Amino acid sequence: MTASGQADLTKYKERSAAVRSEVWGWKDPAFANKTVPARFSGESCVIMARKALIEADSKRRMDWALASHRNYYYNSTVREMVKINDKASLEEFSQLSYHQFKKLNGWMSGTTTTFVGARIIKPDGSIKEVNTDETVTLNDTKTSRQSKLAISDLQVGDMLDYYVRTEEYSQDYKEPERLIFYFGDDHPIVDFSLHCEIGSKYTVQYTSMNKAPEAKQSTNDDKDVILDIGMKDIPSAPTGFWMSSIRELPAFRLNVLGGGSKPVKDVPLTDVFNTMTYYLVNLDVQTQFQMIRQQMVDIMRATDRDYRKLPEDSVARLAIYAYRFLRYYNKVDNDLEVGEDRNSMDINDYYYLGTLQYTLKHFGVKSTFVTAPYKHGPDIQHIMGVGDMSLLLRVDVDKPFYVSNLNMFSCPNYIPAAVEGQPCAEVRSFKKGDIVGMNAKMPLSTAEENQQQENLQVKLNGADMQLLHVNRHTVLKGKLKEAEQLRLLNFEDCYESERSALHVEKSIMDDLKKARRSKNVSEDYATALKKARESLKDRFKEEISSEFEKDPKDVLAWKVENPGLRSASPDLVYSTEFTVDGLMQRAGNNFILNIGKVVNSPLKLTPSQRTRNVDIYMPYARTLDCSVSFLIPEGYTVQGMDKLNKTTQNGCGSVVTSAQVQGNQLIVHFRRQYKHDQEPAGNWPQLLAILDACTDFADQKVLLKKG
Repeated sequence: MTASGQADLTKYKERSAAVRSEVWGWKDPAFANKTVPARFSGESCVIMARKALIEADSKRRMDWALASHRNYYYNSTVREMVKINDKASLEEFSQLSYHQFKKLNGWMSGTTTTFVGARIIKPDGSIKEVNTDETVTLNDTKTSRQSKLAISDLQVGDMLDYYVRTEEYSQDYKEPERLIFYFGDDHPIVDFSLHCEIGSKYTVQYTSMNKAPEAKQSTNDDKDVILDIGMKDIPSAPTGFWMSSIRELPAFRLNVLGGGSKPVKDVPLTDVFNTMTYYLVNLDVQTQFQMIRQQMVDIMRATDRDYRKLPEDSVARLAIYAYRFLRYYNKVDNDLEVGEDRNSMDINDYYYLGTLQYTLKHFGVKSTFVTAPYKHGPDIQHIMGVGDMSLLLRVDVDKPFYVSNLNMFSCPNYIPAAVEGQPCAEVRSFKKGDIVGMNAKMPLSTAEENQQQENLQVKLNGADMQLLHVNRHTVLKGKLKEAEQLRLLNFEDCYESERSALHVEKSIMDDLKKARRSKNVSEDYATALKKARESLKDRFKEEISSEFEKDPKDVLAWKVENPGLRSASPDLVYSTEFTVDGLMQRAGNNFILNIGKVVNSPLKLTPSQRTRNVDIYMPYARTLDCSVSFLIPEGYTVQGMDKLNKTTQNGCGSVVTSAQVQGNQLIVHFRRQYKHDQEPAGNWPQLLAILDACTDFADQKVLLKKG
């Protein structure tokens, strides 16, 4: 370690010790309470106290050596004390991961300095400090190993008291992350309080949501804005299971912005629309378009020499595909990223759609910006900034359709799952007091439109009676293709598919090879393409593992038959061939086939999740339709099929299963449907019946009887 590195480490340790002394010294009676309320006595874990402290530019904090000559200071501290009541919660808290720290303190980022502390409080009152020296590193990147803080000697009956402090000093203003505090968790909370001190260099915006108490606002001697809010005896909620915390739980939102002005409680929706309009009006889309204008014309003319004579709808779609190709496909970035991460390439919505609108206008097509809140984000009454709203373009042809910038695979008239069914309006300026027209709604897809169709041909793998060989054909329709396109599509294949469809003669590689100075770049690019293709086996193996109860033993083949890049052929279609072990067990001369696990891997509910009093939020209505043809080994017959013929049907959905023998094939059909993307809490028993039917079917087996 260099001398400067050693000095920085010394400063970090000194600051860490100071933070530890400060936080453990908080005079908050909530952390002195060690008695679990009777109403929470049966819980696996009880959060006895949780306190969040937010400070920005607080005068009394500007004394750390690392902050010399810095103008701006941010600090977020969240401390929590939990009572461990059983082995399940012991396992959850015996080591703290980055994810747990991030969940506790959302202000963590790559530019903040993070301090953590933990101590165990034994039933007799003795306290054991957990060692959190410099070996504990917290990383949340795909390429870095995520460290975990081991909480040794934690036992059932103990309390774990721990905190996360993030601090950031900067010379120039850097807007902090917008914060949301939920008064609710997977475990009950006895006492939750929040204290904010925001200096005069900043503007603070805040709002209480979903029956959360109003924050108490005051000032101190330094004219800092002080906000205090809290709740007690908060019951547990299934935050990680079909739930939108921001729409169901009491919550407090806080934005800390640059430029000192009066606090803003409940940001007017008109302000958000006016900000969106300002962003769009001030885009230099003309310059952006001029950079691609000739390429656009060349592509459209190559696709159809008389494209200007096409119907307006056809011109619009051709222009959109050509524009998407130029912005997402026909470029080489500095990192030569052509693997799975390339599929998640992000272009700012305002620049992408703003330039697209100008492009469409050039080709004689009118379009209008529209916006909608996110389905699992704050509702329209609690919007606090442009980040809460999506931006789309409505193409105003005879039959208007929408264009989104979800990702590089988005087709014209595809509505992202995140905004379907949400109120939407045209983006324009509004005077204060105007009523923003949000009566229109984005289209909402049906369960039939969002289908996963599976066809599996299953047989024994040669003479091995306990290894299954599976040929699988998958069709993903509607919203179901979103995630798998990101995981399974290979950039080179998509590029060549679109290049062919748009009649683009020269490829990127042709241009790279043509330039002498790009020789090394072209070679590196070819190597990157090869590496990306080699990664497909692991990506398909991951997809198979996510769909079935058992991981594949080996993935033998995979192929994308249709990438779903075009409105005319929107489905993602692919096939896989693999072997899987553990689904056949010997029983004397006979065999038992776990046929239910071949078909379906159901959700596994914890005992606490079987009761529910909050509304259900699923990603979208959807249908799984799976057919299995199992080749019966010669000399065997199938018994026990009668248990596979069942129907469960109600207002929320259905599960229909059937089985029959046709010749030497056991034919099993499984169809599960969730009719709606959202259900009221009162419908939970109906959804539970569907989930139980899926679990019951997954446990079904048939006997392959010899002779």
